[in-house]
Amino acid sequence: MKDLASGSNHDTNGQSSQETITPPVPFAENRYRRHRFERESIELNAPESSGVYGLFSALWIHIGDTDNIRARLLEHFDGDDHDPCIAHHQPTGFAFELIPPVDRSRRKEQLLKELLPICKGDGLAHQARP
Repeated sequence: MKDLASGSNHDTNGQSSQETITPPVPFAENRYRRHRFERESIELNAPESSGVYGLFSALWIHIGDTDNIRARLLEHFDGDDHDPCIAHHQPTGFAFELIPPVDRSRRKEQLLKELLPICKGDGLAHQARP
């Protein structure tokens, strides 16, 4: 039986064990669907919803958050974001997570720390990976 207040589990003998909470896998629901970073794929697969998104090729290029994932991805695709780093690294795919606006910033920060994208700024020149 799980004790919700303490986060521990108790077996039938009354012994307890600590439960390990692991963070969610980045973009778990669609990371491996290989959504192509092409206009048709964005229009078909990206939702018009709040969330976080990632652009990638062989490496993660950019992680962002937005009120409308589809619109923001199309801005990146059309080059309207004026981010030379993203244009230079030419993403081939994208992934996303639907996240309520109140939680987006926190989730974006988690993804930035975990995935270490090449481009880290909003319109800034690319920054070296550690």
